[in-house]
Amino acid sequence: MPLRVNVRLLKTQGTRFVGELAPEEATGEFHDELVRLAGPVRYDVEVERQADELRLQGRLEFLLECGCSRCLKLFPMEVRVEDLAALVPLSGDEAPALDGDIADLTPFLREDTLLALPTNPLCSPDCRGLAAQASSRDSRLPERPGSEQVPKGSPWGALDQLKL
Repeated sequence: MPLRVNVRLLKTQGTRFVGELAPEEATGEFHDELVRLAGPVRYDVEVERQADELRLQGRLEFLLECGCSRCLKLFPMEVRVEDLAALVPLSGDEAPALDGDIADLTPFLREDTLLALPTNPLCSPDCRGLAAQASSRDSRLPERPGSEQVPKGSPWGALDQLKL
């Protein structure tokens, strides 16, 4: 259910809103092969009017189903945005769409939801990637037969050899 507030009633006092956004509402047209919402986005937001803008403060919580960017294993991830804060102008280019006195603040929650998504999700910090290729990238694994040993040295060694 979108977050809609009556701007006229906010003139006298701030109001707390608790609810959920469906995954489609929370992410809009965002699509990622490795990250998808596994349920609704729960919000707990206080909206207060200040002159010609609205101040949003609160938090978001949602569950993701992620694919590890190294090994492609699916795993769940819980995300909490504890410091949601936004100033929403009531006039100008960035003003929310008004339907009479009702302002739809869903796009502002969507923005913070999208910013909280992981860019390279990992199933664990020490994930070594796909099993067939892991030994070539990880010195802790024994070498596969027939694989060439890359000489150990400084990663800057090739640059040191350049003659400019």
